[in-house]
Amino acid sequence: MEWHTAFVTTTYRDPATNLTVTENTESGRYGDSSPKDSVDGHVGIPRTVKDTEGCDPNAEYYLPTRAGSLTTEPWIALVARGNCTFKDKVLNAARKNAAAVVIYNEAKYGNTTIPMSHIGTGNTVVVMVGYPKGIEILELVRRGIPVKMSIAVGTRHVQEFLSGQSVVFVTIAFIAMMIISLAWLIFYYIQRYLYTGAQFGNQNNRKETKKAISQLQLHTVKRGDKEINLDAENCAVCIENYKPKDVVRILPCKHVFHRTCIDPWLLDHRTCPMCKLDVIKALGYLVDPEEAIEVTAPESLPDSVTIRSLSVSLQDDVDNEASSSSSPSHQTLQDDSGPVEEAGESVALLDDNQKCEDNREKTPDPDDIAVIS
Repeated sequence: MEWHTAFVTTTYRDPATNLTVTENTESGRYGDSSPKDSVDGHVGIPRTVKDTEGCDPNAEYYLPTRAGSLTTEPWIALVARGNCTFKDKVLNAARKNAAAVVIYNEAKYGNTTIPMSHIGTGNTVVVMVGYPKGIEILELVRRGIPVKMSIAVGTRHVQEFLSGQSVVFVTIAFIAMMIISLAWLIFYYIQRYLYTGAQFGNQNNRKETKKAISQLQLHTVKRGDKEINLDAENCAVCIENYKPKDVVRILPCKHVFHRTCIDPWLLDHRTCPMCKLDVIKALGYLVDPEEAIEVTAPESLPDSVTIRSLSVSLQDDVDNEASSSSSPSHQTLQDDSGPVEEAGESVALLDDNQKCEDNREKTPDPDDIAVIS
């Protein structure tokens, strides 16, 4: 939307000092339908004090120049805002041959001006001024002081027009963007919090896992080594044959792997690569109370035994080395256990496991001792 300001110049002679006073300010605003022209003339006001708005079609105007009578010279009507439309004010003054109409704003609006719509007023120049400026001129005319006014085109302004619907749309869009941004921030910080907690938990789990892995038995492979029972000729992780001086780990399920292969695997997976036994739980680490009852090796492995059964059976063998057992399960375990030296290594491997099991469980019944063959 385009609109123009107006330079308003007033000139009058002060009776007290007999001096001519001239004031020039860019305090006016042209009406929307007004021609943007310059105009000069003496100021006239409605003769009736009760009709300062100029809404009466038959209103008479007072000009101090000729004892209140209208002249053929151009003159400018000064009326107040309110009580009727801008168009009515302009048309009423135009019937009295006013060259221009100056409308001053109401007192509550101060020195501000507003857009004026007055379509159909022809070539009459229409300008609005603030309340202080209008009252100042009005008081001079009421005192009988002739006031000459000059109106000139001022600055051109371009203002983007925003309808009510546009404002509502922009407001809703802004609020929606704020809600989306807030929701995204909340989601982001929740995810970050959960990720941080998971990382912290993983670090603790890795510490426990490393501690558990360090408890597993180590063995150095020798040429013609018969001290360990190798389930395969090669390591299931790296698929390489065992060589003399290779350091291997023996898991609770009796599977053997290179130390350099199985340690990283257990840190990430915790299970035996072949039988999927949870090695960490089998050693008594990271076990929930509900799950800490018994951990056994899968039945599909012929040479595997339960951790608890193996440790109890080996202990019985040490205590009853001189006596023979009538239990088939004990006989089978003694046949598979090998020399006393091999049993000693197994006891060293599982000694810590037996302590953890004793702290969490009662002493197993004899019926629980079993060998999986």
